[in-house]
Amino acid sequence: MLNKGPNKNWFKGNLHTHTTNSDGDTAPEHVSDWYHGHGYDFLVLSDHNHRTILDGSDAERAEWPHLIPGEEVTSAFNGAPIHLGGVGVTDLVVARDGESLVETIQANIDAINESNGLVTLNHPNYKWAYGDREIIATHGAWAMEVFNGHPGVNNEGGGASPSAESIWDRVLVSGQRMFGVATDDAHHFQGEFGPRRSNPGRGWISVNAEGLSDESLLEAMSRGDFYASTGVKFAELEVRGREIVMEVEPDTDLQLKYTVVFTGPNGRELWTTSGESARFTLSRIDDYVRATVYASNGEKAWTQPVFGD
Repeated sequence: MLNKGPNKNWFKGNLHTHTTNSDGDTAPEHVSDWYHGHGYDFLVLSDHNHRTILDGSDAERAEWPHLIPGEEVTSAFNGAPIHLGGVGVTDLVVARDGESLVETIQANIDAINESNGLVTLNHPNYKWAYGDREIIATHGAWAMEVFNGHPGVNNEGGGASPSAESIWDRVLVSGQRMFGVATDDAHHFQGEFGPRRSNPGRGWISVNAEGLSDESLLEAMSRGDFYASTGVKFAELEVRGREIVMEVEPDTDLQLKYTVVFTGPNGRELWTTSGESARFTLSRIDDYVRATVYASNGEKAWTQPVFGD
């Protein structure tokens, strides 16, 4: 994971956004224009139960990021919304039902895998649909959203319900090897950009891949060669055996300061340091370590877990 190679580059992309092909307010061509204009290298148009494919002219495609086919497979059980991302699906995935919450989640994971897609578990705290126990009872998902930019998804948890990040740690300590992603879940490209609207530009991943193609990007993502972010960028991020080495790209305009927290099993804080550089070696007694970078303006970045074996 994230071993340096002479032919690899970082590519910024969003895995979750909507267009007028489902419940977004903007046509897919103009959604793609927005992301290209804001520095994104690739994009997944993940409409609900719809595989949006754009066939534009050469001039039109030059104004879009690289488009990876995708879909948000949307089902429910007893009113609990089950929304799963299918990144790179080769066919339209028809949502499936089950006789329980876990069976419904698993049936749709299986459906996406059968269409050669990478499965993301989207916003588990949306309407408090499901949590770590249900996720642990399933298998076959590639990643879960530790951040989703929609204002109604309860990223931070509340009451007796854990945050999305805490759910991720509980899943990891169970032995499941699941990655964490940050996404927009954007619906609103028109009108006001504000905290109570589902606007773009809030969460993304940066993938370390050999090229800007479906094959290269999906292969790198499947290995965990990426980080998730709401604004923090890395100038360097490398895994050397059991060691994570990182260098944050400083924001000289805002003069931000950074705190890096290395987290282990059950969300246990293993080490905290300040500054733009950090490195940490996983001990022999911990199953995994991951890092969260906190910027002084509230932005974050998450590395993928490094496992002991």
